[in-house]
Order: sequence, then structure tokens, then C-alpha cells
Amino acid sequence: MKKLLIPAAVVAIGAFGAGVYLSQQPAAAAYNVLNYVPSDTPFFAGQLTPFPIKDYIASAPKLVTPSDQAKLDALYESDEPGLHFVANLIKAYQDGLKDADLLVKTFGLSDQIRAYAYTLGWLPVIKLEVANPQAIWDLLDKNEQETGFEHKQGKIQDLAYRIYTITPPDEDEVVDVIVAQANGILTVTVKTRFVSEQLLATALGLEKVTAPISDTTLLTDIIKQHQFSDASVGFINHVEIIKGLTTTDGNQLARQLTEITKVENDNPFASLQTPVCHQEFTGIAKNWPRTAFGYTQMDISETESTLGFSAVIESKNAVILKALSSMRGFIPNYTQNFNDSVVATAIGLNVSELSNALTTIWGDLQKPAYQCQPLAELQSQIAANGQSIAMVGMSANMAAGLKGLSGALFDYSMSQTEPTQLDSFDALLAVHADNPLAIFNSIRMFSPELQQVNLSDDGKAISLKDLFPVPVALNINPKIAIKGKHLVIYNGTKGEQAAEKLGQEPLSANGLYQLSFDVNKMLTPFASATQLMSGESIADEMQFLMDYDARMNINLDINEQGIRFDSTVNNKSPQQ
Repeated sequence: MKKLLIPAAVVAIGAFGAGVYLSQQPAAAAYNVLNYVPSDTPFFAGQLTPFPIKDYIASAPKLVTPSDQAKLDALYESDEPGLHFVANLIKAYQDGLKDADLLVKTFGLSDQIRAYAYTLGWLPVIKLEVANPQAIWDLLDKNEQETGFEHKQGKIQDLAYRIYTITPPDEDEVVDVIVAQANGILTVTVKTRFVSEQLLATALGLEKVTAPISDTTLLTDIIKQHQFSDASVGFINHVEIIKGLTTTDGNQLARQLTEITKVENDNPFASLQTPVCHQEFTGIAKNWPRTAFGYTQMDISETESTLGFSAVIESKNAVILKALSSMRGFIPNYTQNFNDSVVATAIGLNVSELSNALTTIWGDLQKPAYQCQPLAELQSQIAANGQSIAMVGMSANMAAGLKGLSGALFDYSMSQTEPTQLDSFDALLAVHADNPLAIFNSIRMFSPELQQVNLSDDGKAISLKDLFPVPVALNINPKIAIKGKHLVIYNGTKGEQAAEKLGQEPLSANGLYQLSFDVNKMLTPFASATQLMSGESIADEMQFLMDYDARMNINLDINEQGIRFDSTVNNKSPQQ
């Protein structure tokens, strides 16, 4: 039903922070939000220090794409008042993304904010610090008057709140979005017939929980364990989620689901709520207890921002972690800095260990033999794939000694007189191996052209231009060589320089995957040539990307804590 779009817009009031992950510290000495967050919450995200939202928006002001505008226009085409209400809120948000001063004024924010997102069992709660509470009411009042989508008033204890019903009048189940303000905090949550007055009071910060997260060291422990900065922290608690699904009263989530299924007279979790399923699913959850996330870097000014973010799927399964770690290969330096290239990527993979690692993981997934039916069926499917694992191992033997593949486009330019022709092209492709000459000899068996190349491991380069048909328009002269432990194919001065530096790098097991790119460098030469060739202006979507001065670095790796994903994003204001 289309009216379910409304909560997203209302929640946007509290969750728009452009990637802001929410907070641990009390908003004021007399009011600590964490006193109202249960320690068994399935989900929590928080910002330890105030996020400089105004400077962040200023450093990357063009965050609204033409496709975003098209979706907004589609909402206005509807004749439903609720969707017009949504569209107005989105438009206010989009206008704020173009003007940081307008954003903080419209939503009543300080230049720096803290916010929180968590669940009380299944019930979502979003909280945001506000400096001018009246600005929120003025915004909502204005949109109600313009659209005819009106709220009802509610009150619990001494706190008045707004009720926005998002289900049609003829629906049996009524779903309300609740908006309230107290203690300088805006709260957005949901109300159904399964939300008791006590639960709503807790969500609105009127009644503390009996075992709050503030009485634990959980958040500081996560930061220390994963070396996050003290700016933010969050987690998804797999153990509590499994407890909620496999028991009827094991935690708040379980009790809520039990109440809902009793009323509905249908329990979709019945097959999981047996002693054996609870025991076996809990065992798996304890081996993979949590996904933790947080900032690793937060450098923000009005002209430039750099945010580092990490997420870790924690694991206590030593067998699988050891097997995954054994597959780690080589990630070269030239792929790791987004300032040095247009785009660069690397896959680190120790092919010699691939067969053993896959066999180990496959075997571990079959132990113990599960009795819980859903797990037993999954285990049976895994067992049936043993032949495929063996085939992968046999194929891997053909590339024994291979430690990784990488490549980068360092720079390129298009001709201003012949738009389909390259003026320059600096790039590098590399194969990293214990014996790169043996790898080359294996490759040349499949290429008649390469069979003419007598490559040696002395670092001398051989041109490939005369061996492979290269279109004149490409204007390239690729060369192949062995530099140290690396088989390289490069073009251009920057490509050659990078190949020489790479030759000095010894092989090491330092990662699994790496990607870095610069959006502006990637698109500007191509877009300019396209405009020159067509004689027409650049498409709106392309122009947006060209103006978006951003770089990103992505990394996937395995460590003793689990599977770790890291990313770093750098934005610069278009004025810079």
C-alpha cells in the first residue's frame, strides 16, 4: 500500500544525517538516552561525539540526483494527501542538502548533532537532538495545511505527541507513526495494537528499562575490540535475534512475537521453537555472535570531509577463520590510495591454499550433524556440493603459486579534435605470483600471439603493440615484463613508474579485496569528449556525477575478529 511510504518521510526528520550513525552519550546530564535502551536490543547505532552535520552537508552539497527529483515528482502526481505530505518532507530535506544553513534552520538543528537508532525488541526507535523544537512542529504544520494530511493528538503521562496514521481507513490493522519531543530530543517510533502503553512510554523516554545498555561496557568494548574511533558505534546482535525467533519468552523480542502470533492465530516460527532447534541455532549464533560497525575516521570541515567506516561480522569459529585467512593473498600499494588513480582494484588470493580452505570450510559446515529440520536440509544441500568443491580445487592447481591480480587506470585524456581518440592512457595490470614466469608460460599456451614472446625474469619489457591488433584511435603501446614477483602489462609513463615500484614489493598475505576510485577523474574526460562529439549539453545524470567531487576506498579482509569490511569516503565542496 502506497501510504506505507509515509513513515520513511517522517523518520527522515530524525535520520537524515547523510550517513550519520547515531549516539552513545547522554544528550544532557539529566537525560541519558541509553537508560532507555535495553542491553538485549537486537540493533543499536550511536554517535559518541556530536556530528558536524552543517559542515558535512557544505562539503558535499550536491547530494540530490536528477533521478531523485523524478521520484519526487511522481509522488506529487498522486491524488493521495499522504503522499503529497511525504513529497513535501522530502523536498524540504533535498533543499537542505543544497544549503546547509537552510537544513539546520528548517529542521531546528544545531550545527552539530547526536542521534540514536535502536529497537525495543522489534519496535524501531529513532532519536535526534534538536536545538529548536518549534521548527519541527512548524514544518509538519505547514505540510499538513498544504496537503490536508493531518495528525491526531495523543498523550501519555505528561507528554503530548502526534499520531500519523499510515494505513487506509478500511485496514483492520492500524499502523501509526508517533512523533514526540522532550528534553531537546525528537523521537520517531511506530504504534500498533501490539505496542503497550508501557512500551510506548519507554520508546518516548518516559520509563527506563530494567537492564539498560548504560549499565554495561558493551559499547566501549566493541570500540576497543575493533579499533573504532570514539565517534560512533553500532551492532546487530545475532544471538538475541536467534533467541527471539527460537523461544517464546527468552527476551523482549521473543515475548513480542509470541503475543503477535497468538492474536494472529498463526505462528510462522513454530518449526524453530523446539528445544533442538533453539539449541542448534543458538550454537551457530554464538559462533557468529554479532555484526559490529563504527567510524574509523571522521575529519570534517566546510570544504572537505573524510569518513572512514568499518563493519565486522564477528566470528568465534576458529576453523573457518583459519581457512579463510589462509586464502588471503597480495594487495599491492598502488591500488590502495584513491588520490593516485582514476580507478584501481585488486583481488588477493592464495590459490595454492584455495582447495584446502574450501574443503575445510565444507567439512566444518557439516559438523555437527543437525537434527533441527531447517538446518538439516541446509546441511544436506551443502553435502551435495562436495563434487563442485573438488572441481574448484583441481582447477586451482593449474595456477599454483598465484597470490593475486590487480589493475589500475592512473590517468587518461581524450582528444579535443578527435573525440573518439585517446590522447593519453596510463594503466597497469599485474599478476602476483611466487613464480610469475611460470604463470606467463601457462598463459601463453592459450595465446598464439604470446607464444612469440620470449619473456625473461630480468625486468626487461617487451612491446605487445605489434603482436596484437591495436586500433590507432587508442594510441597505446602496451608492454609486458616481469618485475620482481609480478607479471605486469603497462602503458604510459605513470603505468611504467608504478610497475617499477611494484617490482620492489615483496609478496605478503595482506588482504582479500581492494577497490578505490575517483568519480570526477573517471567521468570528466569521457563526458567532455562526448559533449564535443555530439555538440549537445551533458545529460543531467552525467553532469551530477562530474560535479560530485568524491573518492572512495573499499577493502575486504579477514582478521582474528572475523570478516571485516572497511571503506573511506572523501568529499570536497565543488567550490574547492
